[in-house]
Amino acid sequence: MLESVRLRLALWHTAVLGAVLVAFAAATYAYLARSSLHRMDELLSEAAHAFAGELAGEAGDDPSLRGAATETAASFRLGETRVMVFDGRGGLVAASPADPHTPAPDPAALAAALARRRGAPRAFTIAEGRGADRVFPVKVTLSGRTLTVAAVQPMEERDELLQRARTAFGIAIPLALLLAGAGGYLLARRSLAPVVAMSAQAARIGTENLHERLPVPNPRDELGHLATVFNGLLERLSSAIGQQRRFMADAAHELRTPVAIVRAEADVVLSRAGRPAGEYRDALAVVQGEGRRLSRIVDDLFLLARADAGEHPLQPAELYLNEIAADAARAMRMLAEPRRISIRVDAADDAPLRGDESLLHRLVANLLDNAVKYAPAGSLVTVSVQRDGRGYRLGVRDEGPPIAPDVRAKLFQRFFRGDRSRSGGPNPGGAAGAGLGLAIARWIAEAHGGTLRLAEPAGSGNEFVLHLPAADSGALADSTG
Repeated sequence: MLESVRLRLALWHTAVLGAVLVAFAAATYAYLARSSLHRMDELLSEAAHAFAGELAGEAGDDPSLRGAATETAASFRLGETRVMVFDGRGGLVAASPADPHTPAPDPAALAAALARRRGAPRAFTIAEGRGADRVFPVKVTLSGRTLTVAAVQPMEERDELLQRARTAFGIAIPLALLLAGAGGYLLARRSLAPVVAMSAQAARIGTENLHERLPVPNPRDELGHLATVFNGLLERLSSAIGQQRRFMADAAHELRTPVAIVRAEADVVLSRAGRPAGEYRDALAVVQGEGRRLSRIVDDLFLLARADAGEHPLQPAELYLNEIAADAARAMRMLAEPRRISIRVDAADDAPLRGDESLLHRLVANLLDNAVKYAPAGSLVTVSVQRDGRGYRLGVRDEGPPIAPDVRAKLFQRFFRGDRSRSGGPNPGGAAGAGLGLAIARWIAEAHGGTLRLAEPAGSGNEFVLHLPAADSGALADSTG
């Protein structure tokens, strides 16, 4: 039962309220006891001093102190308060009439208690078997004799008042705690009802219904904010799973074609014995080409998978971006020569950089491969490297047909095939890619703290622009960890 948050909240609420109520009751009881005792002492003090004044006046008329005390005590009436007069030896001189319903204190016990007290008059309590009495003594000197006037009042009424207060607190506090506990539980249950609904809905959501979302009753409170954040997580998770599914489907599609070609060539060659050696060489050449294509696709998929999982650490080193561009251009000239495409590198100054040489070389090579594929025969592809603020700008421009506006945003998507990215028909270069080159190039740029984008069209041709920081960036340091 204590595993329930609602019950724990109700118990905590009840415990805190109980502590507050007990503290309040204790303070109230202490104040009531002290104030009632103080009022009793004031009443007794006034009664004792009033009696002493009357006794002094009566003594002026009657020279006998005992007679004056007896006369004054006989006429004294003040509720339950009784006055008793003692001489210097503790003997009872006079006493006011006793109330039949209120037993008088024992004179001998009161005299003994008065004898034990010295100094200024001060109220005190005397307890006997019948109960407790409050006493306030006043000393009076008349005709050279000292008398003690003691005003006495039973404490029974005060004790009953305090007993009623204790009974009231004993009933009210448990009842208040019971009501508070029940109310706290209902309030916690009502407040946590959205959490219960969200948890039930979250338990029903799986990979087959990731489109469903948690209810958000009030987006402005804490629970609504939690539901909104969780829905955002579900949205990102749904997008990631959808992207993974598309990636797997596209990868299967890309791998199926070369595998089918290899199987078809093998089936054709093996379907009849005694074929000429030339046919076997042609079939092996096709298998070799498709095998290389398969190997390239698998390598690209493995690289992207490790990049997505954050398991492809960079190997930074000091290098020059202009030399990377020149090396990539020399390697691509062999592919450009059959179509008489020229590759020119414009890099007037050295461009020192810290980065992963093999990955940066692959990035530039992918951009050049993409440019050569779509550049018209006999055209020019230009690679430029220049300083740009606190970093470098590397541009790869071709003279091919402009990229259609509706597909510019899709260029860096995985498996987006190049023959669909330009307006004006099929791929002029005739080479079929897997659609992973630009996606890999953008990842390499971002891993080095840079950006890769397609520049806005300015006249004929297309230009991909790479921006890299000149200094060792925080992004590169994070990627190498």
